[in-house]
Amino acid sequence: MHDSGEGPAVLFLHAFPLDASQWDHQVAALSDARRCLRPAIWGCGDSPPPPEDAAGLDDYARAIVSALDERGVDRFSVVGLSMGGYVAFEIWRLAAARIGAIAFCNTRAGADSDASRSDRLAMAERVLSEGSPESIVEASVERLLGPRARREAHITDPVRGRIRRCTPAGIAFAQRAMAARRDSTPTLAAIGVPTLVVAGRDDAVIPAADVDSLAAGLPAAARVDLDCGHLSNLELPHEFNRTLAEFLDSAPAA
Repeated sequence: MHDSGEGPAVLFLHAFPLDASQWDHQVAALSDARRCLRPAIWGCGDSPPPPEDAAGLDDYARAIVSALDERGVDRFSVVGLSMGGYVAFEIWRLAAARIGAIAFCNTRAGADSDASRSDRLAMAERVLSEGSPESIVEASVERLLGPRARREAHITDPVRGRIRRCTPAGIAFAQRAMAARRDSTPTLAAIGVPTLVVAGRDDAVIPAADVDSLAAGLPAAARVDLDCGHLSNLELPHEFNRTLAEFLDSAPAA
């Protein structure tokens, strides 16, 4: 787990198929006043391979909470984007009393449809059989980024690099774990801490209806819609940072 800065702790949970470096812009902007903690899911970035006995996002969430315990982090806020939002729900179920605020970014509460689940499992099998993430790189860039971001090499090239730093085992674990995740919609009403919902108007991964459902189900949610695709923090880092900083500043100190 990357650990930068001092002050109230903020846990950053990355999207699939990226790694902890997805949050470099946010750490640069916030670490002068906040302690920024960034795990990477097993098999991606500099994270170790998935443990043989790990099967779900709840296993990954338990490992994160354990790592926070080892670092003496008792209270923290959570920022989760896409898959990171799914992990945030699992961490809430494990450690709700320790969480001061949650930002759900470009994510949903619901479980996968049958078609989405089938697609995830097919990708897991494909990358394992190919022994490389290369076949998903360009399709992922096309799907994850909005039209304007796809024309910007300073955005697309780092995304490609992050995908290539994921091992086939890491991709397969993440996809299988997301395919098996539970529906967190019934959990929304119990999340009483301040919450922020960030959406991308050109997000091709999370439909607007899913964002609407997430925001409506949270008792204390603020919502911000940005002119971007799925990776809002990479496509519009300055706007994202400003939105996140304002939210964290307004929430009770973690």
